[in-house]
Amino acid sequence: MGLSDDIKSTVIEAYVEKREALKRFLVARFRDEEIAEDIIQEMYLRLNRSSFDQEITNPAAFLYRIASNMALDHRRGRLRRSARDKDWSDVNHNTVCGEPVLDQPDADAALDAKKKVARIVAALDGLPPQCRKVFIAHKFEGLTHRKVAEKFRISRSTVEKHMAKALKYLVHHLKDED
Repeated sequence: MGLSDDIKSTVIEAYVEKREALKRFLVARFRDEEIAEDIIQEMYLRLNRSSFDQEITNPAAFLYRIASNMALDHRRGRLRRSARDKDWSDVNHNTVCGEPVLDQPDADAALDAKKKVARIVAALDGLPPQCRKVFIAHKFEGLTHRKVAEKFRISRSTVEKHMAKALKYLVHHLKDED
């Protein structure tokens, strides 16, 4: 057994002896026994993997210094994760008055919306073919009135008339189903 192994053995013995006191020290820092236990376990693993090339005159102080450093590392990591999660949330979620707003409706609202779209699509079958094509191009494909007119080689006013006719028909037809 070499000097490094002797030092490691001394440090591990001090760890076993001081384990509960170290845990209380960490619980006092975090007010969370699980975090303290995780750090204590990680501390043992690090000590066991380490090789010691210098004599440690006060193993207890050495262990408290390691526990303190690991606690600081844990706290910094938690703050980094929190900041990263907040940044991600800020970019990927909408807020209203500082409160997060879901980007997607709940399951009931989504089902209701699908049913309404299905009723609209079914109702479109009652429209004349050209009127239906104009409505679908504008409302479902997202084309502007000008683009719809170009696509079907009709005037913008004809597109507007088809849209008015389709909307009037749908309002009347869907009102009867409610």
